[in-house]
Amino acid sequence: MTACAADAATRENPFSRERGGERAECGGGRDVLLICGSVRRRGVSARYADELAARLEGAGARVIRWNTADRDVADCIGCAACRPDEAACFASDARHAACVIDDDMGDLYRLLDAADEVHLVCPVYFAGPTGRFKCVLDRLQPYWEWRIGPAARLNRSCEVKRPVHLHVIGAGGDPFGYDALVSIVRSAFGSAGFFIADVVERIGWGQPGEEDAKQRFS
Repeated sequence: MTACAADAATRENPFSRERGGERAECGGGRDVLLICGSVRRRGVSARYADELAARLEGAGARVIRWNTADRDVADCIGCAACRPDEAACFASDARHAACVIDDDMGDLYRLLDAADEVHLVCPVYFAGPTGRFKCVLDRLQPYWEWRIGPAARLNRSCEVKRPVHLHVIGAGGDPFGYDALVSIVRSAFGSAGFFIADVVERIGWGQPGEEDAKQRFS
């Protein structure tokens, strides 16, 4: 077995649990990654994500949460270090080369690689994502390099894209809507081999009637 093959064989699926040496299937459902793009730990988006997770788990899915508010993610600096080296050895099931920035994106890469589908709960900030979550989206660059870039290693004609379900959270009132958010998510996740399966509009969900009441969400 080559080093590349051994790496692929020993890579652990983060959605799996080991029981007696065998993978335990929790409900026999799909492996769902639930990402919350809010920078507030207990805000409206986080509460919506709580309810969404419960509904998905009730339907038999295995759900792992990844909350932007709890993560340290640096900006992509466009260094192209994640561009595949023609002479490098990669595992047969690799989806990207490594990013040189050592932060919490490493966990997200592993989860994205293993997920059957993604549910993305994202608040709208001036028609787009939060600034911190835009950093997360920009850090999907290793997938773009692997799939699309000048040194791409993937034969996309054989690829099966996976779904992203975008849940849009906001107070409403912006005449420019959230088309920019949808386009940014479609571009970033499309580079990672996903497609937007649906956009679930939740504008106004969980919003207090009075402006000053919003302060209770921290």
